[in-house]
Amino acid sequence: MSLPPLVEPVDALTDAERDRTARHRKLFAIGDLGQRRLAAARVAVVGAGGLGSSVILGLAAAGVGTIGIIDDDVVDLSNLHRQIIHSIDTVGDPKTESAATRARGLAPGVRIIEHPVRLTAANAREILAGYDLVLDGSDTFETRDVVDAAAAELRLPVVWGSVLEFWSQVTVFWSAPPAGNDPVRLSDLFPAGSTGQVFTCEQVGVLASVCMQTGSLMASEAIKLIVGEGRPLLGRIAVIDALAGTMRELEVRSAASTHMPMPA
Repeated sequence: MSLPPLVEPVDALTDAERDRTARHRKLFAIGDLGQRRLAAARVAVVGAGGLGSSVILGLAAAGVGTIGIIDDDVVDLSNLHRQIIHSIDTVGDPKTESAATRARGLAPGVRIIEHPVRLTAANAREILAGYDLVLDGSDTFETRDVVDAAAAELRLPVVWGSVLEFWSQVTVFWSAPPAGNDPVRLSDLFPAGSTGQVFTCEQVGVLASVCMQTGSLMASEAIKLIVGEGRPLLGRIAVIDALAGTMRELEVRSAASTHMPMPA
């Protein structure tokens, strides 16, 4: 079931943006109204790495009007096999700066807000306030917990993604969804103390194409939420297995939910 659109549309697109998004606006679920909603949207992206690269490119290409990029790292040569928003020419540059330059080159009308800092419990609420939606592509549970807590306080939806080796997951968390929908948070998927030792991509590797596939799916979820079309992954998690060539769906329920499980 579709959810109500997240934002009110801008009055009109510029002529250049109308031309650039012409094929997008032909989609029956987007049209001119949906495209104007995208232009009005303010989206925060946590992490400009493997997932954030495809997320930022996807959002900019789609015509999202304002994109905030939050990352305190610099571009390293070892990033480039999967962090496709960066290039050889930007090695050593702040990732926010590198990503912003690439996004503006793709969509000149996009407004990029750079946040070249690490998101912490002390600054998260201030940074995320004013955005309509958060996309979390961070790679540690410490940062994920910070995003979850701040977004819950601000009542913002979070499109969440995680990738390691050949596998990934994507879902939507929202502590205060529209009426008729159960709230779902990160702790409903990963209760405190349940994760154990978590390996990193640096330790075990990651298939670059899975990062792109997962980031693109996250961008699609954001677009659906902004325009109010389609069935978002709220209460569901998509699990991608690139080795098996499968994507399956599992239910994610709030601990307080009394709804019956979805049929298999």
